[in-house]
Parts: sequence; structure tokens; C-alpha cells
Amino acid sequence: MNTDEGSRSPMATTTDLSSDVNRANIEELQTSFLGKTSEYINARLNTVLDDPVLLRVAIRRCRLDCAEAERRINKLKEDNKEYVSKSEYLSLQQTHDELVKSSEQLKQNFRNAKVEYNGLKEALEYLIKDRDKYFTLCETYRATLTPRPNWERCAPIIEGGLEHWKELSIGKTSNQLVDILLNEIIGGNDIYNNVVNFIGLGIDPTVPKFLQTTSNIRNRHFMQRDVSLLIEDIWKQKIEHDLEQQNTLDAKPNFKISLADFVHIYFKRRFPDEELLQLEWGYNLVTGCRRFKTSSDIGIFWSVLLGQADEEIYHKKHLFSDNTQQDS
Repeated sequence: MNTDEGSRSPMATTTDLSSDVNRANIEELQTSFLGKTSEYINARLNTVLDDPVLLRVAIRRCRLDCAEAERRINKLKEDNKEYVSKSEYLSLQQTHDELVKSSEQLKQNFRNAKVEYNGLKEALEYLIKDRDKYFTLCETYRATLTPRPNWERCAPIIEGGLEHWKELSIGKTSNQLVDILLNEIIGGNDIYNNVVNFIGLGIDPTVPKFLQTTSNIRNRHFMQRDVSLLIEDIWKQKIEHDLEQQNTLDAKPNFKISLADFVHIYFKRRFPDEELLQLEWGYNLVTGCRRFKTSSDIGIFWSVLLGQADEEIYHKKHLFSDNTQQDS
């Protein structure tokens, strides 16, 4: 036996050693590379580059490791698909904190709104009770008190019409409106009521003769009755004057002096030596006509005096009135 061992050649010994190394390498290559360092893997692979058998074993090992690594990666993805990245988590956390603050602010606003709502609800209930009370009171007054008159019916007899009446009556009680109406009728609310003197209109030819003066004229504050009586006398005197003129031989047919010119003659006859009185009565007559022109007779006289109407209107009106009285 010793002879056999001694008879083995060095070549055989080298071959056995190489086989042992290959078997060791194959066993190492059959162990997974997963979990190994890159230096270890590179060293293992460098030892098999010259040996096709070892290279084949290494490639098979790498394929198995790749498949295992892919399986593990897929498992990790499946296990962690419900998780988010840290940056996304921090962003969501910040958004959550902001929403919490906003929610708290909204809750506080809601509490404030609820308090305000309760206050408004109480105020509304109070107003409803107040409304019901006043409605009942109004119905009681409506059933027991006389209705308010339609005061706008007074507007036609007031100088300035409806617009002026609204200015006078705004915010006034019924008693005050009665006082205003009476004052309007007697001229108490007229703009000339507090005027002491009238300013003369001058001596221009366009000014009627009975008003031509540059002096200040005293305001006599004629009432409506005074103006009506004066106008009635002027008409009476003018009719007589026109008849006298028609009876003269040199009078023109159907010729009548104008009312404005006759008023001048009338005052000269009434106050022959009192020029100041003539002017005073003339200015007060004009002012009275302006104030009480809503009266039928005064309105006709004023229109004829201004030349806006013909004198025949007055004569026909009185002729119609006389016929009506005779028929009755």
C-alpha cells in the first residue's frame, strides 16, 4: 500500500487538488449571493471566468438570485402599497394641521353665529308681538275713530296747486292742516303777508299807469272779501263808464277802454287828491288778485287785467247768473 501511494505521480496529486478546489467553488456558487457584499461577489465571479463549468454554475446562481430578488421586491411592494413616502406624509401632516385650525375657526364662527341667531330670533319674536299689538290697536282705532280726510282735495283752491299744498302739509296734524287751510283762504300764508312795503315797479310805459312809481308802497293786507268788494265796485263803475262813452257823439262804435286803464281812472276818481292812496290801493289790488285768484270772480278779473282773457267773459258769466236766478 505504501508502494501504491509512493508510486502516484505529482500530476495526479495536482489534479486531485484542482478537483477539490472546483468542488469547493461549486459548493460556494450554489450558495445564494443575496445578502453578500459586492466585494465578495466580485471576488467569487473573478475566480470562475476561466472555467466554463464554474461560469455556468455562477450564471445559474445569478439567475436564481435575480428571480428571488424580484420576488422579494414584489412582496415588499405588495406589503408596503398602503404606505406613503415621508415627504408626502409631512405634506399631508401640514395640510391636516391647517384643516384642524380652519375647523376650529369655523366652529368658533358657528358658535358666534348661533349666539347672534338666538339674539335675532328673540328680537324677531319681540317685533312680532309689537306688530300684533299695534295691528290690534290700529283695527280698534279704525273701528272707533273717523277716517282722515283726503287733504289733497284742498290743493285746487290753494295758490301753487298740489305741489305747494304738499310743501305746506308735510308732517302736519289734522288740526294744523285746518289752520293752514284757513290761513290760505284768508291769505295768511302768502309770501306778501309779512311784507311791510311793496317796491315800486318804476315808470316804464310797460307798467300799468296805476302802478307807475319808484317809491315804496305800504302793504294794507287786503283780505279776500276786501278784494272781492273792490273788484265788484270796479266792474260796476266800468260798465257805467263804458255806457257814458258810448252815449257821446264822438265815441267810436263798440269801443271800450281797457280794464288796466280804467283801474287808473277809478282810483283817480276815488282818491282825487291822494296820489299815494291811489298807488297803495292799486298795488294791494294786484297783490290780492295774485293771492286769491282761485276765486272765480277774482280769477276772471285778474285774467282780464293781465290781458289774458276778454272782458266779455265777465259780462256773459254775470248775464248767465242773472238768467239762472230769474228762472229759479
